[in-house]
Amino acid sequence: MATGSMSEVSAAALLAAIVGSSDDGIVSKDLNGLVTSRNPAAEELFGYAAEEMIGRPISLLAAPGRADEMPAILERIRRGEKVDHYETVRRRKDGRLVDISLTVSPIRDGAGRIVGASKIARDITWRKRGELALRASEQRFRDLANSVPDIVWTAAPDGTITFANDRVGRVLRSHAGTERPGMAGAGAPPGRPCALP
Repeated sequence: MATGSMSEVSAAALLAAIVGSSDDGIVSKDLNGLVTSRNPAAEELFGYAAEEMIGRPISLLAAPGRADEMPAILERIRRGEKVDHYETVRRRKDGRLVDISLTVSPIRDGAGRIVGASKIARDITWRKRGELALRASEQRFRDLANSVPDIVWTAAPDGTITFANDRVGRVLRSHAGTERPGMAGAGAPPGRPCALP
């Protein structure tokens, strides 16, 4: 029967357990950019086993056109800066690209000298795909609304115009004295309350 308590667990063992069970990929590297450790989630995220990553340059994960990011991040670490929630792209072992959010922090030795960096990488691929799909959907709606000969607009419950197609501006300009505040020009600026004639 286990009788131990949290107070009997060393700080190092506790930290190792936290890092090992994290869903985010955690990688440490020295100031030369060589990987010194990684947790299981990093293997799942990037596809490299421990023996394939440790001792190798972190640039192994660089996506095409982004190789300069890693030296720039290491330079900031050398200055003692933290890189927080930096969104970028990395390349997995199988060649697939993955969108990630990075937080990179300096690692200091007992004397306070910076000796490396810890990197926490979170997969944001599905969020990015969702954002792209939403933008594409909004663009399709705008294209459709601007292609019809009628006026099309949307409004919030308080009457604030959230969208007006190009036809709205043309109709208002063709009727002298019928323009309302916020409706002049080629459509209504979103966020302006107004009424249509």
